[in-house]
Amino acid sequence: MIVGIHVDMRRTRSLSLALGLLLPSALLALSCGSNGTTGTGTGGTSGGAGTTGSAGATGSAGTTGNAGTTGSAGTSAAGTAGASGTTGAAGTSAAGGSSGTTGGAGRGGAGGSAAGGSSGTTGGAGRGGAGGSAAGGSAGGGAGGRGGAGGTGQAGTGGRGGAGGTTGTAGAGGSGGSTTCSAGHALSLSSNGTGGASDSALSRVEVDLGTDLPIGNSKRTIEFWAYIKTTDWVGDKNELYYYGGSASAASFGMDFGTNPVMGMASNHATLNPFTGGLNDDSTNYLGITSSSDQWVHIAEVWDGTNLLTYVNGALKITTPSGTGGITALATAQSVLTIGCNPSNSACFNGLFDEFQVWNVARTATEIQNSYNKPAVGNETGLVGYWKFDESSGTMTADAVTAAGHTAHNGTLKADTAAHDPTFVTPPVALPLVCN
Repeated sequence: MIVGIHVDMRRTRSLSLALGLLLPSALLALSCGSNGTTGTGTGGTSGGAGTTGSAGATGSAGTTGNAGTTGSAGTSAAGTAGASGTTGAAGTSAAGGSSGTTGGAGRGGAGGSAAGGSSGTTGGAGRGGAGGSAAGGSAGGGAGGRGGAGGTGQAGTGGRGGAGGTTGTAGAGGSGGSTTCSAGHALSLSSNGTGGASDSALSRVEVDLGTDLPIGNSKRTIEFWAYIKTTDWVGDKNELYYYGGSASAASFGMDFGTNPVMGMASNHATLNPFTGGLNDDSTNYLGITSSSDQWVHIAEVWDGTNLLTYVNGALKITTPSGTGGITALATAQSVLTIGCNPSNSACFNGLFDEFQVWNVARTATEIQNSYNKPAVGNETGLVGYWKFDESSGTMTADAVTAAGHTAHNGTLKADTAAHDPTFVTPPVALPLVCN
């Protein structure tokens, strides 16, 4: 026999007590299954797990729970659990429990209690209502309501996260954080002859660095960019820079090599670093060819033991002390001549830019990391820096900005004023990157 008891919890508490007194203990045992075995276990499953739709699959209370299937403790709530998960009505109690309160927006209704328990509270967002107790308790089967009413009634859809705003367009990275520097001027020595032609114009820049000039056997670095035409790769005819004297080991400069690259007869892109005895007319491959006009970065370093030549940031020529019988330098004091060797009147025809003199031996890492960037101007050891960015005039400014530094401006010279070096926009932009 099935006994269905419906208690409206909105009525007075005394009515509930009176009704409880009228029920025979045998009937309570039949309905509740020892007040826990069936009512709590099965009824709790029904009230709580709205997913099964039955208030208890076994025992009398389970049958009572079937009222939840029709009414249903959880199933009804699930079916109507808020149409599309918005207002899901609470499931009715399996055995007389009062209906749950209306589910909130996007929430399932509260599951009723399995056997006369009070109605569950409103289901949480996206969740089924909390189930009532299994047998008149107030909290026993609560967890079962999760996913009950609202679960079937698409409570998960309700509570949908708001659209996260349109994704902002990511800003361009800017080529790894650096950009090509704006075009600037370069120093042109076009009055000099190219190849083996006469350099009678003696177009050059002279700089008096005074006591800032690295002399004797002191460590040093001279570096610059040169725009070299295919016809300029001729040794002893187009010297790049020079300072010092004519005595043994007294000069310091850079010339082109007189021989082609070893094993590459058509490639004359070779260099000859010299110190007046410690001379290396190298045939080393520099990583470039002489088949096109191009910007080339050259750095010549004396570290106290070796004369090192870097091309485009990479070490290409190592000339150890002892070469030519020279174990130490004895560089004499003189002006620095950019673009010519005054001792033999051999001058360069191309362009110069970013010419720097350091009184330290820069390391391979330092050169590699900075050769294609303009100097700041206040680096430790930088004693002369000429950017050649002027538009006209007979002087070029020293760009060193270190505190206490005495500027060493360069003077433009030639056999006549008409042959003086000029400041030009190069045919190919200098391949510098800005920080």
